Amino acid sequence: MEFLGIGYQELILVLVLLLVVVGPERLPGMAYQLGKTVRTMQKYARAVRDEFKDEFDYVEEQVKVVRGEITDARGAVQEQSRAFNAEMKAMNESIKTDLPPLLPTEGASAAAPSTPASQSAPVTSAESTPSSGSGKPPLVF
Repeated sequence: MEFLGIGYQELILVLVLLLVVVGPERLPGMAYQLGKTVRTMQKYARAVRDEFKDEFDYVEEQVKVVRGEITDARGAVQEQSRAFNAEMKAMNESIKTDLPPLLPTEGASAAAPSTPASQSAPVTSAESTPSSGSGKPPLVF
């Protein structure tokens, strides 16, 4: 097992060097100060963690509120869209029933006035196909 990349053997070596350098009479006071510092750092870390947790909880609550508002707005827009579509269908049906058709239907073509024979000449097969001897070039559109 390692602590900050330091194994047991290195940790024992550091403790022995600390005992030699600091001395046995100042080592307990130094251990006390180290423990006090670690507790203080843990207290600060806990305070920061709690502060972030409170902020994250607040943000999550706001996200839920906004999602609810978005859902409500989406429902209102969909309802308005349905109402608009229904109104447009009703208006379209009203227009179809109130106005006569603009284009003749199949039954109306038989009742339509026919053109007199003098206005249109019957097309013969000789007129419809160009012949090479007529001298006129065919009309191309």
